[in-house]
Amino acid sequence: MEFLEVKISDISLTNVGFAVFLKPKDSVDEKVVPIFIGPLETHSITTVIDGTKPPRPMTHDLMLYLITALGASVIKIVIEEIVDNTFYAKVQLRRDEEIITLDARPSDSIALALRANAPIFIAKSVLEEAGIAMSEDEIPGESIAGEKKIQALPKSNLQILEDTLANALKSEDYETAARIRDQIKRLIENS
Repeated sequence: MEFLEVKISDISLTNVGFAVFLKPKDSVDEKVVPIFIGPLETHSITTVIDGTKPPRPMTHDLMLYLITALGASVIKIVIEEIVDNTFYAKVQLRRDEEIITLDARPSDSIALALRANAPIFIAKSVLEEAGIAMSEDEIPGESIAGEKKIQALPKSNLQILEDTLANALKSEDYETAARIRDQIKRLIENS
């Protein structure tokens, strides 16, 4: 199986939810792979990209602390297949000479890889199946020094976040509610 290293070209709120767009790192191919992720995973990924340090460790921070405390390191993550529109990923760890491979969701894998400064790979077959041809101008985001910058959600999406917050409060999921509240606050401050 052939794999390509990818980078995050954008994270956006689409009409069906949040999506992280992965693009081959050193390729002239204009294909990007959108992977739909939840608001918490979006928050976990964007905090690393934005350089935001939460006052307490988030779940993916804790995962990295545990891996490191157990004497292992994250080598890479691999998004290796797509079955019925569901992406499957693996996290590869190294402990001494042992390679440990763990099954994981792509969103969790990406959040962990960013924290560990580990490369992200995608199977060429997944790029061919799920990739969408888009030029740099069509991919949402602002160009900064030739790279895509993850941009804040447009203000028109504030209601979507507020609805998600209301649902989290209704189900008494206060941890999620606090994270969404913080995301709303940043959205308002940046608009």
